[in-house]
Amino acid sequence: MASDIKILIVEDEALIAEKVKIHLEDFGYSVASICYDFESAEKAIRTISFDVMITDINLGYGLSVKNGLQLAHQVNQLKKDCPIIFLTAYGDKDTIRNASSLFPASYLVKPVNAANLYASVQLAIDNYTNRHKTSEAMEDVAHYFFVKLGNNYIKIFWKDVYHLEAIKNYVKIATCDRENEVLISGSLQNVLQNMVPDSFKSKFIKINRAEAIVKDIILSVNKDTIVTTYGEFRLSSSFDRKTLVLR
Repeated sequence: MASDIKILIVEDEALIAEKVKIHLEDFGYSVASICYDFESAEKAIRTISFDVMITDINLGYGLSVKNGLQLAHQVNQLKKDCPIIFLTAYGDKDTIRNASSLFPASYLVKPVNAANLYASVQLAIDNYTNRHKTSEAMEDVAHYFFVKLGNNYIKIFWKDVYHLEAIKNYVKIATCDRENEVLISGSLQNVLQNMVPDSFKSKFIKINRAEAIVKDIILSVNKDTIVTTYGEFRLSSSFDRKTLVLR
């Protein structure tokens, strides 16, 4: 089953909006739309489908009524099933206090980088799904990620993932505690480099062009296959056996 989390971006600076879009798509999210002003964002929240909204607080009008806080208020009034992330360069207490009164799922302070963006989206989904109103540490969020199956968000812990396989434009993820595998859009290389947290990177080993497994499940290695607790996997002829040092 494929995960398709759609995100609405509201940002009046085109370069920042495009950078956010590129990062989100690299992580397998779908960008529902980019709105560059308050008016187009007002229309979007009423007419298009999205799961998460990332909105700048200042939309070119300073802190007038036409800002991201007002958009969040409208989303709440519409009772849209959507966590909200405030993107802002503001750090003053009044702005944060006003934003907090709207119960955002997460905050993201400019300038945006890929790691913080990914963590913020995952944190937003977690906070919203569990109705948390206080933030968790980013390092805790890195231990798991969310996929959307139907109308539900499913939390998957990296410690339970044992197999990653590239299939066309998706990566199939198999875990030890789920019967059904899930698909996320993106490349295997991007998942290994940018989505797997640093504390888990050394556990994964790429065994051929399309597959990576966790070292701990390996039982034995044959000429062209690896035997694991979850069955056999094809081994590339160019595979470097030195990487099989398990400890």
